[in-house]
Amino acid sequence: MSFEIPNPHNACFKDFFKDPEFVKAFIKYHIPEEICSLLDLDTLQVDLSGFVSEEHREYYADVMVTVQLKGHTENVNIYILLEHKSTPEFLTRLQILNYEVQKWMDLKRKGQLQGYLPVIIPVVIYHGKGRWNFSRKFSDLFDLPSEVLRPFVPEFKHMIHDISSMEDDEFKTTAILEIFHLLFKYIHYPELETKLQEIYDLLETIPDQDKVKQYLQAIVQYVAVQGPISLERLGEYTRRLPGGDEAMQTAAQQIRQEAYNEFIQEQEKMLVEREKHAKLEATQENLIDAATEQYGPLPGTLHEKIKSIQSLENLRALNRKVLRTQSLEEFTELVNRAAQN
Repeated sequence: MSFEIPNPHNACFKDFFKDPEFVKAFIKYHIPEEICSLLDLDTLQVDLSGFVSEEHREYYADVMVTVQLKGHTENVNIYILLEHKSTPEFLTRLQILNYEVQKWMDLKRKGQLQGYLPVIIPVVIYHGKGRWNFSRKFSDLFDLPSEVLRPFVPEFKHMIHDISSMEDDEFKTTAILEIFHLLFKYIHYPELETKLQEIYDLLETIPDQDKVKQYLQAIVQYVAVQGPISLERLGEYTRRLPGGDEAMQTAAQQIRQEAYNEFIQEQEKMLVEREKHAKLEATQENLIDAATEQYGPLPGTLHEKIKSIQSLENLRALNRKVLRTQSLEEFTELVNRAAQN
C-alpha cells in the first residue's frame, strides 16, 4: 500500500543520518580508505539544517558533515555532502554545485573562511529502481564547440553509493548499516516482507534500547507509507518487538494525519480552482457584454471563441481594448490572437 506524504524516502534517510555514530560508520565503511585516512572521525559533526543565502532563500542539502583533518595544529575542516536520491536525476550535479557554493557563501557570511575554500566531497546515495547511469562529472553537462572553452568549465565529480546495484553481502558491516541498506534497497519491492524479518532480527542485536526504539519508529513509518506491505502484515512483524505497539500506533496516527492534510490540501486546491474559474467566467461575460454594447449581438462562433480563452490576463487586455477597436472584424482578430496564446 502507498500513502502520499512529502518525501517519505528523504524523511527516513534523515532519521538514520542524523545519528553521528551512524554517519561515522557509513564514512568508515563506504568512503574510500585514502580519504578516510585523512579524517579525524572523532571530530565529526552532522548538520541537517541547511543554510540561507544572501537573498534569504533557504537551501536544504540532505546531510552536511564537518570533520577535521588529521595532523593539523590548527582546525582544518573538510566537508562531506551526503545527497539522497530515490530516482535518477540528470541535473543532480548542478544541484550539488549549488549546495557547495551556498555552503561556501554561508561560511563567508559567518566569517569562517580562512583564505582558501574548504574541500567539499559530494556523495550521492541512491536506491532507485535500476542503476545510476548518469555521468558523475560536472563538465559532462557541457557540449563544448571547441576545446579552447574548456578552461571556463567547472571541473568536479561526485561519488555514487548505488545501493540498488550492491549485493546484500556488501551490507554486512555494522548492524545498523545493514538495516539501512536492506531497508532502502528493498523498499520498492515485494521482497521487503522477507527482508523485514532480517531487519528486525538485526535491530534486536543493538544494545542501546533508546536507539532501537528511534530506528524502529523510523522503519515502521517508512514501510507503512511507502512499502509494498499491508499495515496488518507490518503490524504482525512489528508487535513482537519491544515498543512495536507504540511504533504502529504512531505510524497509524501519522498516516491518518497525512491523509487528513492531503484532503485539506485537495479541498483548498479545489476552492482555488473554483475561484479562478468563477473569475474567468465573469471576465469572459464582461468582455461579451462590452463587445455586444459596442457592436450589437455577437456571432455564435465569436461568442464561443471568447469562452475558449483561459487566460485572465488576455481577457482583461481585450476588455481594455474593445472600446478602442474600430470594427467587429478588428475585434474578432484580437480575440483570435488571444485564443491562440
